[in-house]
Amino acid sequence: MFMEDQVKSALEELKKPDVSSWELFTEVSNFKVYRRSVANSALKEYKVLGAFPDLPTRYLLRVYTDLDLRRTWDKHMAGWKQLEGNRLHFTSKFPWPLSPRDYVYELKVQDFPGGVYCINGKSVEDKAMPEKPGTVRVDEFRQDVIIQPTEDGNGSNIWFGYFDDPKGNIPSSIINWAAKSGVPGFLNSLRDAGLTQMKKDAEEAQNEKSQPLTKSVESSVAVNC
Repeated sequence: MFMEDQVKSALEELKKPDVSSWELFTEVSNFKVYRRSVANSALKEYKVLGAFPDLPTRYLLRVYTDLDLRRTWDKHMAGWKQLEGNRLHFTSKFPWPLSPRDYVYELKVQDFPGGVYCINGKSVEDKAMPEKPGTVRVDEFRQDVIIQPTEDGNGSNIWFGYFDDPKGNIPSSIINWAAKSGVPGFLNSLRDAGLTQMKKDAEEAQNEKSQPLTKSVESSVAVNC
């Protein structure tokens, strides 16, 4: 869950990134991906800064949080289930010969002044969703996303932080390869999904306008007050 000072700091970083303790990992159109080592671990955490200049915040929020919709565009998603409260179960495909990974996490969406949305996901325990044979449970997972409208309102500025421990004896070379190819791929798919929804909504609105008005009902029904 975000506090106002955290949101303010992230929004300032979108204008002037604070990456003194981070290394530039990779770049994709309008985005830079940074990473740094996690204390007492061989793992890395990631920070992504950038913008979708042509994707409004409402569409970005929709395709990111609607998991039924996400199944249509996220090729790594194997399935999901709503648990009690804000908790979710999410299963992700990993490249062969690695086993699938699953996550039990709590997802919270907050809105702040200026049309800013914040998404926070953090791993939790839930006895209603025990581990399954053949699937590795990711116990340490965190995602923090802050979405801000661009000045013209047509796009979204994005601050994204991510960390997880995939567990298992996965060579660092494979993890690096997956991150370097997976993050840009995810961003591109996210944008394409949002633009597809925009186009679909526009077409539906146009079709609705083109429909002839129905004839008004001549007789009325009495309502007892």
